[in-house]
Amino acid sequence: MAKKKVEPIYQNWNQVDEALKAIAKIDNTLKIHESRLNDDINSIKNKTIGFTTPLLQEKGLLEENIKIYTEAHIDEFTEKKTKDFVFGQIGFRKSTEIVTRNIQAIIEALKNNRMLNCIITNEKINKEELEKYDDAALKKVGASRKSGDKYFYKINEERIESL
Repeated sequence: MAKKKVEPIYQNWNQVDEALKAIAKIDNTLKIHESRLNDDINSIKNKTIGFTTPLLQEKGLLEENIKIYTEAHIDEFTEKKTKDFVFGQIGFRKSTEIVTRNIQAIIEALKNNRMLNCIITNEKINKEELEKYDDAALKKVGASRKSGDKYFYKINEERIESL
């Protein structure tokens, strides 16, 4: 089915220029509103930081002191690894973590020992490098070059001040 041609609503270049002027006004108004929004967000963040910072510091101090006391009484956790209280629980859990220092050396060792399932690889096509190859090379790998005119518009920002 053939694509239906869309008729332009503008009849001359002056109308196009007026439309660009309208876009410039809209962009300017949007920038003003975004700036106000960002100011409001920053103000709210600063207020929130002002009253949450002392609370977070107090919470951290309480947590640290509970941990110090609990670790000093670790011998009380021989039968049961958790103590229940009215307002929560404390205890010890079996924990294991993998310690890595020289990541590059570990990756090489994983490759040498055929433990490739332990390596995460993100593969992406580097189109900038592909552009350097000729069309025949691109065709070999299933890629192709597509050229054409692409529409654009640019607002003359210096004129916005005069609106």
